[in-house]
Amino acid sequence: MKSFFFLIAFLFSLSSSAQYRVFSGRVIDRQHQGVPFAVVEVKDKHQGVYCDENGFFSFSGDAAFINTLVVSCMGYEKKEINTDILPINDSLIIELRTKVANLKEVAITSKKGSPKQATLGKNRRQLSYTGDCYRYYGSETAIRLKADTALNGGLLNAIYVFITDEGDYTTRFRVHVYQWDTLPQNEITDSNLVVRATEANTWVKIDVSKKKIPVGKGLFISVEWIAGFGNTLQSLQSAKNPEVSNYNGQVLGLTSDYGKPSRTYSRNPFSKKWIYYDAAEAQRKGGYFLNPMIYCTYTYID
Repeated sequence: MKSFFFLIAFLFSLSSSAQYRVFSGRVIDRQHQGVPFAVVEVKDKHQGVYCDENGFFSFSGDAAFINTLVVSCMGYEKKEINTDILPINDSLIIELRTKVANLKEVAITSKKGSPKQATLGKNRRQLSYTGDCYRYYGSETAIRLKADTALNGGLLNAIYVFITDEGDYTTRFRVHVYQWDTLPQNEITDSNLVVRATEANTWVKIDVSKKKIPVGKGLFISVEWIAGFGNTLQSLQSAKNPEVSNYNGQVLGLTSDYGKPSRTYSRNPFSKKWIYYDAAEAQRKGGYFLNPMIYCTYTYID
């Protein structure tokens, strides 16, 4: 177990009667391969830990408050485990089953005409860099991108995310795709899309052309922070903005070029509640709020 490390510590009551217990082990798939960055959390407590890239995890907490563990990862079926039946000292091996995708097959080649490419949101030439998105383990930021209805939908081709030179830009993050709705609540990605930047101040491309994701009216695209600076609890302070100190890992670029139609939402670590990114202190340019620098390309039939 030397290859795994602690990612997030659970914080429980520090009463004298607390009975702390260590939970450690590995999350694997049916081929006995580690599931990268799977999530192990305490049910209904909004507290959890991320596995490392090989599926290993470890945390400690008051056993009186830990009744059920919920283990999940994009592309796999969620599993709940009663802690009363778990061995006290043994390392846990938790197997997740691959989830069957619910996406309907979309065959755009069945229509007459030739396939062409369009942009969901704005392309990189239209998005200027105006700010930074400093987040921390488990938080997620999503932007709603409207499609050009005149192009009659299509299939998602690629997702582009701009990562700045702040923090540790080489650490990994997870990308999610949600259906067009008032909130990013119905995920339609069927696999664990974990990527990272290889250089600073550049666009990271995520190729999803083989996943046949229908664009429709538009989509929510999000970035989830799953690994941090040195994969520790170290809290970083921004070199550009001294008032910012509570973040880990890579920093997402922000832009004011989208305007209000492309609404942005955020989710705190291990919480299911999405909050509109509309803080009173949010930076504005021309009356618009900042949005994450994310755009997509998709293929449609002309």
